[in-house]
Amino acid sequence: MDKMDLDFRKLDSHKLFDFSKEEEKLIFEIYDKLFELYNISVVNIEDSLYPKFSSDIENPFSLFIPKICYFITDKDKKHSFYLFVVSKIQKTWKGGKMPVEYDTLQLWGLKDIHEDFGYISITKKKLIDKIAGMFSNFTINFKDRDFKDFYVLGSDKFKAMAFLTSKRKECIKNFPDENFQLEIKNSILSFGLPKILTAENAILISKFVEEI
Repeated sequence: MDKMDLDFRKLDSHKLFDFSKEEEKLIFEIYDKLFELYNISVVNIEDSLYPKFSSDIENPFSLFIPKICYFITDKDKKHSFYLFVVSKIQKTWKGGKMPVEYDTLQLWGLKDIHEDFGYISITKKKLIDKIAGMFSNFTINFKDRDFKDFYVLGSDKFKAMAFLTSKRKECIKNFPDENFQLEIKNSILSFGLPKILTAENAILISKFVEEI
């Protein structure tokens, strides 16, 4: 596959005109690194899994505006998924005035896992959570010593248990950043870090979404 034109404005200028020079440089760097690992192409967001996933009011993209969508396949063409450069919009109030809006770039992945698991959310417990023993009525308690450091919320206990195979549990446990957010809606898996985009976390996210 030929490397795509890195002048994003020629590809889709109406989506990218508001990137700063620093953000453009970062996006170019991330693309180069992803291109070394995968086959990658830019696709329209409406042609991805995003419209189907975002149709649910609870989706994690509710605070995000997708800017760029990459369709990713591994070199052997065995796995495929989508990566989204998104702009997170935040509002702050100052002195009782109208909210000030500012945004940061993040990266999130979507993948079709080809099996309906209902709704599942998995997050890493923080130390304060472990001490306080914070469990909601919807927490699925697997009584699994190997997975005791994670919250697992779901609509169906048995579907959640079916999703958490030994391989997937190891993949989740080995992810090096405890702030990840993993969510499944039916057959679509969402994964990302609620952190400012860097080349390093872009590679972490892409490898996780590929392996899971």
